[in-house]
Amino acid sequence: MGWRGAVRSIGAAMRAAERESVRQQKTQMKEAIASDAAAAVEALETFQQSLISIHTKLADPIDWRVMAAGLKPAEPQISDSHVRDAKRALDAFKPGVLDVFQGGSKRRRLRLENDLEEAPAKDRADFETAKGAYAAALREWESDTNLARRLLAGEPEATKSVLEEMQAALQEDGYVGSHVAYHIEANYLHATATAHGADVIPDYRRKQLASGRLSQTRKPIGEFNELYQDYIASVALKVAGDLFRILPRDEVYVTCETEMLNPKIGHKENTPILSVHFVRATFDRLNLQKIDPSDAIVANFRHAMSFKRAQGFSRIEPLAPLAA
Repeated sequence: MGWRGAVRSIGAAMRAAERESVRQQKTQMKEAIASDAAAAVEALETFQQSLISIHTKLADPIDWRVMAAGLKPAEPQISDSHVRDAKRALDAFKPGVLDVFQGGSKRRRLRLENDLEEAPAKDRADFETAKGAYAAALREWESDTNLARRLLAGEPEATKSVLEEMQAALQEDGYVGSHVAYHIEANYLHATATAHGADVIPDYRRKQLASGRLSQTRKPIGEFNELYQDYIASVALKVAGDLFRILPRDEVYVTCETEMLNPKIGHKENTPILSVHFVRATFDRLNLQKIDPSDAIVANFRHAMSFKRAQGFSRIEPLAPLAA
């Protein structure tokens, strides 16, 4: 092959390599687009699912009946463990060949005798520390059992104390809304949750096309409203579930409100849109991981809700407690 042929061969190889490089770049770009599209679709689905599954993450339960019957902490007793250990070490002492490296047998025995002399002071120091810990444990026991007994008796101030203590923890994920207010009576507890408005729901759909690209279209109004309905129902279930977990109440009322336009005044105001009378026995039978939030409320609990798929929520009157 002459040099011209060699050049042509090299040039053809280079062009082939360039074409392959371009193909690889296109493939990589397509894969990147597809990956981004898939991630965008998944992110939307994950967010929407988080909005309608708030009720699946409830507060840790507190057993106030067990706490009310809790045993008083045992008073500490002075121990002679340091004395016994030091005496045992001294009694077991025997001069050894390695004593020369430890200052001699007499010096080692003297250290053991000093340990025995200091042992009673160490036992007393441990006892004083134990007394301090006992005093703290006793105060905590007295506080906990007293609070538990007051709660079990239905004392409103005890309930208020627990709710104030737990308020931040109950709303730490931010999905419930801006805040929850409580109306507390001895035999009646009504929580009012100010939930997020409908704008918390994405008003678009996403899907990945066969080409790998992302398609984003407007969500149908009926689908949008039903998703917001499930969000509000999930908030109500979450608030009720937390209350059942942290309080010894067998019934609670939960009302969800959100900011909506009041056509009478032309301004937005907090408006009640769902009110539910939750009963513990029924709530405990729900499989919270599997339910449809709004369907579960409609099928299992007395409630007030005005909802139309095409229009969404309308104002309702919150439930009042049933007569005793």
